[in-house]
Amino acid sequence: MRKSRATEALRVATDIAAIRTALKKRGYKVRKQPKQAGWKVFITPDESYLLTYQPAPISAWVLHPQNDSPNRQKLLTIIQTALTKQPTTLTRRIS
Repeated sequence: MRKSRATEALRVATDIAAIRTALKKRGYKVRKQPKQAGWKVFITPDESYLLTYQPAPISAWVLHPQNDSPNRQKLLTIIQTALTKQPTTLTRRIS
């Protein structure tokens, strides 16, 4: 069964809200990028990463640049934890 665009948009909105909250609690600055599903995460004034949402068929969050930095690994851990701690809501259609 294919998800509707509205359902997907709602999921992305709740995902980013959880991610932003988790990052801000740990002292990171997060800024929305204009006209794209992307957010810039500032670690220091000189170091930042771009968090983007890749729509279907991928349907996943991606952190750019993809390197082996310890800061990137720490960000990924925070993001994954924020996404797994979200309450799951089930919507069922009753006919």
